Amino acid sequence: MNTLNRYVTNQHAYIAEKKKQPLLGFTTPSGKQATWEDIAVTFTSNKGISINLLFNNDNQPYAKINSTFSDKDRLDEHTHNLLFAFALDVLKENISKNNKRDKVTNAKKFLIALDENVTSSSMDEVQKTIDEMRYIQPLSAFFKWLKAHKMLSASVSPNLTREANDTRKKSGDDAIEAENSKLPDEKALLALGAIFYDVIPPYQDIKNKENTNSWAALNHPTTSQLDSYVCTMSALAMSSPNRAAAEQVLLTKQRLKDHNEVVNNNINTVYYLNWRGSKGYKDYQNHINAEMAESLDRALHYTALVTEPARALARFYQNPNLSLKKVLGEFKPNAKNLGALKPNDSKPTNLVHLGFLLGFYDDSDGYARVTCDTKGAIDTTKRKDYPVFIKHITKLLPLDKLEIKSRCPYASLLVGAAVDGKKQLSKYFNGQTEMTVAEFQNHYITINQQAMSGYNRAKTKRVDYEQALFTYTEKQLNTQQASHFLLVPIESLADFFDKNIKKAKNSYKTIFERHSFSTGFEITPHQFRHWQNNYLANKGLPHLLITMLSGRKNPEQTLTYIHTTDAQNASVISDILYEKETEEEVQDKVGKRLQSKAQYDDATDNLSPTFVNEVGFCTQDLTLTPCTYMTEFETQCTLCSSSCHIAHDKDAIELLNKDLTIQKHNLKQVQEAINFATSEGMQQWYETHYQNTCMLKSLIEVLSDDSIKKGAIVRFLTRSNVMRITDLETKTVTEHKLSLPDAKEALQAALAATTQTNNDSAKDNFLGFLGSV
Repeated sequence: MNTLNRYVTNQHAYIAEKKKQPLLGFTTPSGKQATWEDIAVTFTSNKGISINLLFNNDNQPYAKINSTFSDKDRLDEHTHNLLFAFALDVLKENISKNNKRDKVTNAKKFLIALDENVTSSSMDEVQKTIDEMRYIQPLSAFFKWLKAHKMLSASVSPNLTREANDTRKKSGDDAIEAENSKLPDEKALLALGAIFYDVIPPYQDIKNKENTNSWAALNHPTTSQLDSYVCTMSALAMSSPNRAAAEQVLLTKQRLKDHNEVVNNNINTVYYLNWRGSKGYKDYQNHINAEMAESLDRALHYTALVTEPARALARFYQNPNLSLKKVLGEFKPNAKNLGALKPNDSKPTNLVHLGFLLGFYDDSDGYARVTCDTKGAIDTTKRKDYPVFIKHITKLLPLDKLEIKSRCPYASLLVGAAVDGKKQLSKYFNGQTEMTVAEFQNHYITINQQAMSGYNRAKTKRVDYEQALFTYTEKQLNTQQASHFLLVPIESLADFFDKNIKKAKNSYKTIFERHSFSTGFEITPHQFRHWQNNYLANKGLPHLLITMLSGRKNPEQTLTYIHTTDAQNASVISDILYEKETEEEVQDKVGKRLQSKAQYDDATDNLSPTFVNEVGFCTQDLTLTPCTYMTEFETQCTLCSSSCHIAHDKDAIELLNKDLTIQKHNLKQVQEAINFATSEGMQQWYETHYQNTCMLKSLIEVLSDDSIKKGAIVRFLTRSNVMRITDLETKTVTEHKLSLPDAKEALQAALAATTQTNNDSAKDNFLGFLGSV
């Protein structure tokens, strides 16, 4: 019992130490500074990325950040504090926002289910609780954290792994059935095609695609575009093997592009889109299947038209002083609205007038409710105890006062959403009952700033909002409460796609159900990727080409998407081994880096295949030996002994320099962390990462060295601090020995800098080699 109590005592001591630290970056839903007692908190990093955390019990299982909590929703005090301390450490990790939230949420669910201190529970109780949980992958982080800080006995080692349903090891009908289950149902795809035809109908005049009269009834700014968004995302997913949530939502506004090539005296047309890179790849031109070209281009055209109002709003929110002409961009107001307002397009406008030109009030009489002392107000009072004064929207001036009442049709008309309580008054009118047009405008400028950040769901990449393809107002995508003045964040788009094509537990209707198809029809976003790769493989495309089309770094990943058994894979393994003819065809299109690779193979008589990465190429035979190299660098292959780099490769050097900037910033952040001086783990990381960052800087210097022949191959042997430089013309190899700073001394200098206020000399000592951070 004493042993157990020791761990509980350590928990209390660790929490007490954490409570001494200020909660920097933590706020409550109301925007106030958060405290340890708060159930709902938001943490905003110094990069502006926010994450919501809830420390509630299971009294409200579907609670959100803005839910109302009482003492009935509290965890017991110790569990709350332990979970909060865990969250503080998780938030420091260099992982995605979603991973951080998953770790904390999973730990909370475990503690709630266990219903007592984990160190006081028997092994059987802990294991039983874990076995009854549906999702346990992030839970290992919580147990590792407890043991690292001596808050749980090392002997408590529950089984946190579950046997994967590996269909690759199955045979016969079982394997075929299991693999086919990962593919979308053909009937669901056919249904989606029929829906697409209705939602985005073909052009009336195929020779004049700019004539979009057939879409006039479909693309009004206040009409729901949820189905057209789902159809366009599906068309993109069926046109090329894409990561829908990470890549497609980041596309810029564009139409399908084509390029003609002569092959065997025949003119072939290749279709492509400008695409955001992922997993270490730069932006590129993404190949689009010819079979989908017409449908996809039509979808892109339709989407570009219906998203113009949101782009206009984004330009206005970013700079309200822009001239009306620049704000409207490519949006063309109808003649009736232009005639009623008679605007000067060379001068700025106000938000309400912009909404009028965008068509938000086309189905109304166009009046807003104002206070009785507003100049030009019209008295429409019908009851003496309920005076009503209105003024036409086109006549409103910035200092005119709007009068806002709950359940008033004029308030609902103004924002395009029902206003029937305090929650709506707070959201749409900042809780005010009277506000000038200028105050109304400023409120919407403020609340839309975060929506225009342009990040995807994982917060890994972003797009300039006003240039994005998928820019929508809430009115266009939400099926219930929504305003035409609120913009949908890019990071929310993946969720809109997910829940509209696959069946969820809630009552939300999928696109199939809304169009009267079977309730059993559904497709998961990732099934499109499986289907696309399987489709290409069945058409006979080599696995190498599928890998390039899919944006993967090695062919082994491709095999997990192609739905064949091991026996079937064995019959086509020659595709993966890259016959010479296929390799030469690919080299012609990839360019300089693959040409240098071929020269390297020739110079070194390398008989095994080599693979291109983002900063060079890899000499490891990945078809036989999977890559196990791990790094915290953005450029994943840098410093691997199998990775080769090309001297004076400008693109690679530019990417490595960007990586160096990020790593120097990471070192600086860790060195300035509050617990750097006391955390052994952070110090170990710092020492290793400092040494690796110095190596990265040396690699950049060698690749940029004018004394080294252009096109020479540079290979880094990190264990011996040696760079081998291969002259491809003379087929000679020279070694370049590096002299790097002592990482242990750098760590001591960094620790010294944390204890010396305003003393930059110590910081200069340990960062001097790397340069300015």
